[in-house]
Amino acid sequence: MVRTSIRRSLGSTIAILGMATLSFAQNNVDIGLYHNDGMLEVRVRPQSDFDGIFSALVFTIRWERSGGATLGQLVQEPEVQQYMAIAKSGGLHEDGPNNYQVYAGFGITPMNQVNVSWTGGKEYTVARIPFTGNAEFELVNDAWTHDVDHNADYYVSLGGKDRTGDVYKALASANEDSSVSILPNPNDGRFTFSFTNASAVDVTVEVVNNLGQTVMTDVKPAFEGTYGREMDLTSNGRGVYYLKIKRPNATSVHKIVYR
Repeated sequence: MVRTSIRRSLGSTIAILGMATLSFAQNNVDIGLYHNDGMLEVRVRPQSDFDGIFSALVFTIRWERSGGATLGQLVQEPEVQQYMAIAKSGGLHEDGPNNYQVYAGFGITPMNQVNVSWTGGKEYTVARIPFTGNAEFELVNDAWTHDVDHNADYYVSLGGKDRTGDVYKALASANEDSSVSILPNPNDGRFTFSFTNASAVDVTVEVVNNLGQTVMTDVKPAFEGTYGREMDLTSNGRGVYYLKIKRPNATSVHKIVYR
């Protein structure tokens, strides 16, 4: 199993490198998935500063097979590959209507040896994945990834210790409006969202449930700049919601997952 193999490998790594790498007191590391110029970007967000050994990383991307989308070869910046080389872990998996691709990485080189350090709260791109076709890609922990036969939930180890945080941005669409931010997503019913209008246009903002019923609406005539709002859906049922941003010439739709 993926995580079992990771932990066995880490035991040998730590024995070789010594306990000095564990002197860095660490908090967890979160992960997010973005669409940027035809590529998926996998970004990690450490909760505190770090420049030691990024020991292991596992994450899984899911998308619906009906769209015909495919993922290409993962690429990394040279300095990232030196301290955390990531590759596909096995082939493409099919389950129901979905495709799953698991990725895993291992590191034995301290980040400070390649002049890299993390600042807590900042995002760092660790991989880019090209794709073809149209699909909504999701970074997931679900029943399939959690199954012991797959063992593909999100996992991070720093200095040989489990520092798995949250999936703070799970969804990336081929048609994503890069100015839109929904954090966290998935969430517990409480989240914030924001977007930017580069020029003054009429905007209608809606949040609707999976039945198409509107739970929030806001109309902003001739709006320019950044729009931000806090939402609390805890009085509504758990499930999938959609943020709709309507402008005169286009409407963008963004999935919100309330678990």
